[in-house]
Amino acid sequence: MKQNRRQFIYKSFAGLTAMVISPHVFSYSLFQKNKSYDSKPWIELSEAAYLYNVSQISKMAKGKPIIAVLKNNAYGLGDVQVARILNNSSSIAGIAIVKDERAIAMRNEGVSKPILLMGDFDSVIANALVEKEITLSIFSKDSLKKINTLAKETNKAIKVALYIDTGLGRMGIPYKETIRIAEEIKKNDKLSITQTFSTLTTPKDFAKEQIQRFESITNELNEKGISTGIKHLAPSYSLLDLPQSHQEAVRPGILLHGSFPSVKMEEAKQFPLKVTYRLKAPVIRLEKLKAGDTIGFSRFYKINKDEWIATLPLGWADGYDSGAENGAMVLLNGKLYRVVNVNASHTNISLGAKTKIKVGDIATLIGPERPEITPEGFGKLVKGHNYLQINYKESIPKKTYETF
Repeated sequence: MKQNRRQFIYKSFAGLTAMVISPHVFSYSLFQKNKSYDSKPWIELSEAAYLYNVSQISKMAKGKPIIAVLKNNAYGLGDVQVARILNNSSSIAGIAIVKDERAIAMRNEGVSKPILLMGDFDSVIANALVEKEITLSIFSKDSLKKINTLAKETNKAIKVALYIDTGLGRMGIPYKETIRIAEEIKKNDKLSITQTFSTLTTPKDFAKEQIQRFESITNELNEKGISTGIKHLAPSYSLLDLPQSHQEAVRPGILLHGSFPSVKMEEAKQFPLKVTYRLKAPVIRLEKLKAGDTIGFSRFYKINKDEWIATLPLGWADGYDSGAENGAMVLLNGKLYRVVNVNASHTNISLGAKTKIKVGDIATLIGPERPEITPEGFGKLVKGHNYLQINYKESIPKKTYETF
């Protein structure tokens, strides 16, 4: 097959993939080399906590295999790092992601579990996806055409997943068209359906209808002699709320990281999870502000009495939610302090009239040490959701520990 210039360049620089398309992997290597930072935030991951959560999810699903959803860079916690941890679990049947380059980054970092690409792919790296045995989703007639062309050009067998839209309306083959498209897939002996899946909405009544649609379609496909591979429907919420959604595998996301998809779920008592990460940052500035002084462009925080203010090099542009300034706490040298301002690049903490804190001391903004700084504790204090604290930028370095 003749390569175009972009494909040649991509292949020539394959050895640099992790650095070029996975900046947080590169940052991780830099972190390992330097051990710590004195001017940047970082994230610490606990292998033991992740594997514990996997065991709890397995119990929730009564032993069904788990397909771990690590989309959006594992909610900012590092998809490659988390995938490498989950790669060690026999309960994990595979990894599911949305971005094509992330699949390649995982393979380059030694992740051997099956990887499902739930989204589209760039033709420039299509060959690499096939070579690394990434399962490609067929979610429309156009995506089938694209994959048929790829199979013809590479002359290689390609694992595909049948992605059915049972009512979410966002992605997938409209359920009334699924049989016809599946019959077209069967005509290409280079394609093999190894997975069939859909995504459920949150309202239970409609989710039940989606399950009925899914089962009706997959039963008809099997009657026609079309393999459906492993069938899965259940994201974290449905996994807990609708046992009939479990099918042949479950597909959690937020549960893996130690958070439940909704507050006050009864399952949180029956299957307690562990916080899997810490968000940390050093104090880079320490000043005593006077009564009447203010902090921020909008003068959000006003000093009523002289007090020490610490500055951390982390802000909403890094993924730390700006709502933290509405009551969140930070752990610093064993004591909790209130967040009083968050801008794009910095977070300010009130230390009171006297302090022993020094520049260079390390703050934990999110972590398991105190209830107030867990994702749930953060959400409670700012009157928001724990999802608020899982949106960190890829540029934040990550380090994995066996346990905290």
